[in-house]
Amino acid sequence: MLRSDLPLDRNNAGLFLPAIIGFMVFLAALAFAGSMAVDNLLVHWRGAIEAALTVQLPPVEGEDAAAAASRRNRALGTLASVPGVADASLLSEADKARLLAPWLGADAGRLDLALPDLIAVTTVPGSSVDLAALAGRLQSISPGALIDDHSRWRAAVTKATHGADLALLGLLLLIALAASLTVVFVARAGLANHRRVIEILHLIGAHDGYIAGQFQRHALTRGLLGGIVGAAAAAGVFLAAERWLPGMGAAELALGPGQWAALALLPIIAALLAMASARYTVLRSLRRIL
Repeated sequence: MLRSDLPLDRNNAGLFLPAIIGFMVFLAALAFAGSMAVDNLLVHWRGAIEAALTVQLPPVEGEDAAAAASRRNRALGTLASVPGVADASLLSEADKARLLAPWLGADAGRLDLALPDLIAVTTVPGSSVDLAALAGRLQSISPGALIDDHSRWRAAVTKATHGADLALLGLLLLIALAASLTVVFVARAGLANHRRVIEILHLIGAHDGYIAGQFQRHALTRGLLGGIVGAAAAAGVFLAAERWLPGMGAAELALGPGQWAALALLPIIAALLAMASARYTVLRSLRRIL
């Protein structure tokens, strides 16, 4: 068993350390878990967007219903024959009205508007479709045909992902700074409370590294204890929130095994940070006062 010559657990500052580190880890774990859950959802959305295309077939002036139906069928056949296309389906008038409702209201379907035909295309995940060549083939069948690959939405999702990651990094750095400053305060309080004992230890030959080692060991063990409690509490809160979420989106928010493992590292990181902060503070202070 490691020997301890300083009663660091007998003062209020020493008892305060695991509580404050536990709270800091609790906040960090909640923020980290929330950020990873949002990343999971954004990745799911990005995958769905990347696997979808929308083809617009503008109406042809003077075309009768039979010719329009034939043109739509030929466009659908062309899409179905393209390697990498899993499905192509024509949206009904009701579907188009539902898509327009957020902008034109619930009566969008009754408006006298010449709406283009819309074809929803789903591609095989990981496949690559030559959109330029496909657009050329479709335009030869239906003049003015357009393909929307939703690149604008993909860029928006990517931007949101990067923004969330930067916000998380900033928050974690602030929490780490607050935890380090707390350890500095506790270490200085411990030095002040036990200064007489430290002076005696110096007189009998104890060096600064030995004294700093006792403070860093205390910070490590108390930091690990508080970190484990804080991380466990955050995991419980996250799992409870996940269970209470509505069914839609809950599966996409769920964390994977690797993400849970990353969360489990937070108490270890917090303990090592506390240990390093305590050692640096004690060694620096001992050089000044002794």
